[in-house]
Amino acid sequence: MQILTLTAAVVFGFGLVLWAHAPASDAIKMIALAACAPLAAGWLMRAWGGRLRNNVTAIQLSPAKQWLLAGVAIVIAGAGIMLVEKAYTGYQCAADPSRFTPATEAQARKNGFRAVCTFELARYDMSFSSHATVLGKLALTPVDLSRTPFSRMASLGGKVETISDIPSRLYRGFQMPDGHRLTLFEDDMSATGAMMYRRPADEPDRVNGLPARLDVMQAEPGRAVSALSWVEGRRSYQLWLDANSASGPLRAQLFALAASLPASVPACPNEKLPAPIHMGTNGWPILAAPEAMTQADMNALIEKRPRPCQ
Repeated sequence: MQILTLTAAVVFGFGLVLWAHAPASDAIKMIALAACAPLAAGWLMRAWGGRLRNNVTAIQLSPAKQWLLAGVAIVIAGAGIMLVEKAYTGYQCAADPSRFTPATEAQARKNGFRAVCTFELARYDMSFSSHATVLGKLALTPVDLSRTPFSRMASLGGKVETISDIPSRLYRGFQMPDGHRLTLFEDDMSATGAMMYRRPADEPDRVNGLPARLDVMQAEPGRAVSALSWVEGRRSYQLWLDANSASGPLRAQLFALAASLPASVPACPNEKLPAPIHMGTNGWPILAAPEAMTQADMNALIEKRPRPCQ
């Protein structure tokens, strides 16, 4: 039981940190609480089973051990109750049909933000490493922030994300002077050959004249995220702020920060651009058949090297 529990904990932990981008400290705390019960149960069963195999008819425990076992049982029960309550609260929120009614959508448009469940904001709670261990792995040139307001903020580090084993995505964290946490995400699609389609109706805002979209999500008091996204050439950007910027000075500040970014340097400046995406009668984009991969593409994928520019 212990081996299975530890294996499941390690696999689940890698999933939370690498794919769900959960902070490592929070992931460890959550997994530790969940693993306490099966690990303790396995330990007790092993200890008592060993004594029973030795023909011990009665297990005599000292008062100190009895108090210790009682304390362990209370901690395990409390952790289990907390986990069950958290899971049930998240399920109640996710299964609430009133979240998707026309009245709710109209209220969101009026307020300028959507009401979401707390767990839906976990995607935006990033954990960062030092730039020295991150920037050397990239297949893109990060946008230069030295002449932007970002250079006057406290750096929280960075995080690299790979697409098809190509490190083409970069997250950089900042602490704003007012205490808010800011994350700048950039994805160089020329490094991977990826493509993106965004409906014009979903991008009513502008960043340096480019179509943009601001999504503001509010979970509970003090828990909100504002995500501004736009595409400049082959560079996709997102700017996350851990606050509700539907109104007030934060909205203007967020757009000003986005507008301060200089033009990006694509990983493949002479890349053959993908064919334009056309919409079908069903409202979904019609994707062209992928081109055959060259031997250089295959070698880059197998050896985990940057994709050769096309």
